[in-house]
Amino acid sequence: MSYAEIEWNNGIPRSALFNDVYFSESGGAAETEYVFLQQNDLPQRWADLDRFVVAETGFGFGLNFVITANAWLQSSRQGACLHFISIERYPVSPEDIDRLAEQFPELRGLFDALIKQYPPPLPGMHLLEFAEGRIKLYLVFDEIHSALQQITHEVDAWYLDGFAPARNEAMWSQDVFSLIARHSKTGASFATYTASGQVRRGLVQAGFVVQKTAGHGNKRDMLKGQIFEKRSFKTSEPWYLWRPCETAHRQVVVVGAGLAGLSVAWALARRGWHVTVIDKHDSVAAEASGNPAGLLMPRLSQLDDTDSRFYSNAYVYAVNALEKLQNNSDKLFWHQSGSVLLTSADKTSKLSQQYSNINEFVSFQTKQKLSAITGVAVNRDGFEFTQAGWINTQQLCECLAEACGDALTLVSTNVESISRTDDGWKICLDNKEDIQSNFVVFANAASCRSFSQLEWLPIESVRGQLSYVPATDKSHVLKCGISAERYITPEQDGIHVVGASYSAANDSTELDLADHQHNIETLHQVLPGIIDTSVDIRGRVAFRAISKDRVPVVGAVPDRTAFLRDYDDLQHGRISKSYPAATCLPGLFISSGHGSRGLTTCLLSGEMIAAMIAAEPVPVEKQVMDYLNPARFIIRQLKRKRV
Repeated sequence: MSYAEIEWNNGIPRSALFNDVYFSESGGAAETEYVFLQQNDLPQRWADLDRFVVAETGFGFGLNFVITANAWLQSSRQGACLHFISIERYPVSPEDIDRLAEQFPELRGLFDALIKQYPPPLPGMHLLEFAEGRIKLYLVFDEIHSALQQITHEVDAWYLDGFAPARNEAMWSQDVFSLIARHSKTGASFATYTASGQVRRGLVQAGFVVQKTAGHGNKRDMLKGQIFEKRSFKTSEPWYLWRPCETAHRQVVVVGAGLAGLSVAWALARRGWHVTVIDKHDSVAAEASGNPAGLLMPRLSQLDDTDSRFYSNAYVYAVNALEKLQNNSDKLFWHQSGSVLLTSADKTSKLSQQYSNINEFVSFQTKQKLSAITGVAVNRDGFEFTQAGWINTQQLCECLAEACGDALTLVSTNVESISRTDDGWKICLDNKEDIQSNFVVFANAASCRSFSQLEWLPIESVRGQLSYVPATDKSHVLKCGISAERYITPEQDGIHVVGASYSAANDSTELDLADHQHNIETLHQVLPGIIDTSVDIRGRVAFRAISKDRVPVVGAVPDRTAFLRDYDDLQHGRISKSYPAATCLPGLFISSGHGSRGLTTCLLSGEMIAAMIAAEPVPVEKQVMDYLNPARFIIRQLKRKRV
């Protein structure tokens, strides 16, 4: 994916691909106000609501979003949140958006906030937040039909804003209209500048009541309408169907005070929820999240697949979230110095082709260039992530806890068990009074399996050992983190962090000299002689949580007994059979199995769970939700009949 080619004519942008303008010469702002806000009866409809969802089929320069966001800030009730979902197959570059923004000085602040967070042209859903969370933009870079299939929330108002039907037929197909109807609330509205008969008939066929009305400027007519009756539809994988539930009790218990648990707590606290975090230790980040330094970088893939989208989008979200956290903290935990990835020659060649057009995200560099970038001699070609960096993980966790403020209560004790009652979940604590809550989130790594509701999950602890090595004349000039078979961070107080070993068989908490030696020897394969091996090396041992398929486990906890009953015959492959929707344990969630990529994945995973609990649009595509869903292990076993 690459940025759209824009042609400018007297301040009006035109798509070179579709040979059509992004808005009329009569004025883009006035057109948006009339076509989309007025014809959807906005802002009157949202005046007394706590939440409103707008979806748009064509983000373009973001003008519709910025004008809608501005209207929301001026007219919505305090504490209410606008959720704006926008789809764009051909992203406009931030430079072109900045050029357009010069024409709208009254909207400059919102445009600047958009440009600052604007993601690189990576496929998938990107969450951007504005006005301290009062506005959330879900920017989906994808083809329209695929993107609409990935929406997981019902919409209040639609902006149908693609290029003209004659120039971009894919945006106005019957399949698109049917998907729009499927994702609409009863009573949802739409508005579009076009008055095409094809569009009118397609929307009517999809279930909308369509009305022709006066167009904007020199345009005679346009269409608007509403949908009043929801049609039933069959989903291909009902075992992954997520059904949010509203609640008046804005309280959650999180088990685990590491990065996964505190990411959930921070996401909920920003929504005004109170979170009780329970951990057996007296301080946060006492186990794997207590590492003094780790690298933040995405996991590159040779394919545009679900795994690639999740890790790339999580990385982009983490960079923005870390900047917000760092700006509000006195502790320096986020060092945005860039990072370098070194892989095998064959893999480097393939990856450089896959990511050749996304220099804003990652760029291929020769070993000579990487040596200049890092400040040390590098013996392989590789990749540079200019927005990446290294993190003091323990201090990040402390910052997350502080950012929650009074919304967070930390309890130091063991959770003995949890059980379902008429009032939700009873959390039985060791030597403390039981706690009652409608929502419980397990974020305690592999220890989650000690509870009966999750003992079936294939998550294990894997030992990792870091080596703390003194800086040398060669190493102290290291400017950024380098990752290969092992990683090394720039020195802090004269010490580099090198890591980490990987051992599923070793459960010792004692430092192992052989692991230190292997860490250093592996590092020397790409950075020869950078570390002095004759000095005493200290270190730290911690245990990562790893799932069987090496993918994080994030989402609602399934009712395994119900799954075994409802989907017992999946191994027969009866595609035509109608199966019931998934039965989950109400109010029970998990964020675990983040392995060695927790710095990349935990923050977005926390936001994802918070959105599910708060019954908001989830900030990932449906295919990513399904990919992370803990129910995947049960479904795989049923399909193979191995339960």
